[in-house]
Amino acid sequence: MTETLCYGAIYLLIFLVFPVLCGSDSLIDAHTEVDGYCQKTDEGESCGNKDAEINLTRLEGGEIGSTQTIKVNGEVEFHLKSLSKKPLILEVPNFLNSVECQHLIELAKKVGLKKSITEQTGREKIKTFQLMDRDLDSRINISEMFETLQNGFDIYLEEEDLKEMYKELGMDPNGDNIVSQEEIQAVRPVQLQQYLYKLVSEHPEKHSRYSQQAWLYPNKHSDDNIFRQVQVRVSELAGLPLNLVHLSDVQVVSYGVKGHYNAHWDSSEKGHDAPCCETGKPNQGMCKSCRYMTILFYLNDVEEGGETAFPVADNETLNIQDITASRIGHLYKTCRDANLRVTAEKGKAVLWYNHFVDPGTGWMGDMDFYTLHGGCPVFKGEKWIANFWIKTTYSREHDLQRMARLHDI
Repeated sequence: MTETLCYGAIYLLIFLVFPVLCGSDSLIDAHTEVDGYCQKTDEGESCGNKDAEINLTRLEGGEIGSTQTIKVNGEVEFHLKSLSKKPLILEVPNFLNSVECQHLIELAKKVGLKKSITEQTGREKIKTFQLMDRDLDSRINISEMFETLQNGFDIYLEEEDLKEMYKELGMDPNGDNIVSQEEIQAVRPVQLQQYLYKLVSEHPEKHSRYSQQAWLYPNKHSDDNIFRQVQVRVSELAGLPLNLVHLSDVQVVSYGVKGHYNAHWDSSEKGHDAPCCETGKPNQGMCKSCRYMTILFYLNDVEEGGETAFPVADNETLNIQDITASRIGHLYKTCRDANLRVTAEKGKAVLWYNHFVDPGTGWMGDMDFYTLHGGCPVFKGEKWIANFWIKTTYSREHDLQRMARLHDI
């Protein structure tokens, strides 16, 4: 098969209207029993009304900086602070205690931490890749090459890196920092891939993600009492059925110095390209991430750096092309410019909704693209987090059947 390179341009302008969620300092009692599903407790199994309709719900936010108090299990109070309206982002200090934080770290170590990769870096040898020729002039300038490498290889280079790459691969013989169609055709895609992967192996901070991770699954770790307690607390805080929480994935991530994760979305748009992954991580395009909600736990205090950044939080509008062109997603370099940065503090939880609720189905609807976020680089010490993802598909009936099968966990 002949190796080819494809020219293309992608333009996507998104204007999202987000409802203003009213609220102020308030007290809410979180119900421990969700109608329609059985939950196991220390006293046995408790079941609600199986004929009741189950829909996805959302917590309410308030003015930025305002707090609300939620009482969990009728006695423990958690104070939720509104950090952003668009998207709705809430901060919950001391959601986990020190024992729980350390337990999740030790559980991840026991499972085994592995190098974090993304779909692009997990691919076999490539035969094609798309050149981001936005102005359609059959010439790739510096900005367009940045975007080409970000989209195709998940690698973020600086201008001096590009110039060195051009020199090593003979991609720009006249030295004008413009790669013509004739010049790029002289380089085989696999040559470019090998060069980039060697560069990243020597400078891992140039990859979009530099960390180690381990996966925990509620159904596989159902005999772990501390992990189960955390799941119950998540269910009560979010107001979602415990059986839905049991369908979730928990990813524990460790970052050392220079560890980071450039801006990304936790979920995927609705479409016909691939079904939602029901277990585990996305698999080479066979399925895609569908995560209704993210609850991020900080498992330790970071000496310096390691914030969670939301580059476009509370922007009036969102233009995906501008995000790429401005490189605001390159958090390894631009973290300080993000609209919102959340400090990593042990035991704190930060939560947001990756999707809106579809008013017609009561289930997962359109993505909220304002949830673009990432991890700022760690400058001193280490950082441990746990991503607790509430996973659904776009089919309410399908998910309810899956939840019903888990009532005996």
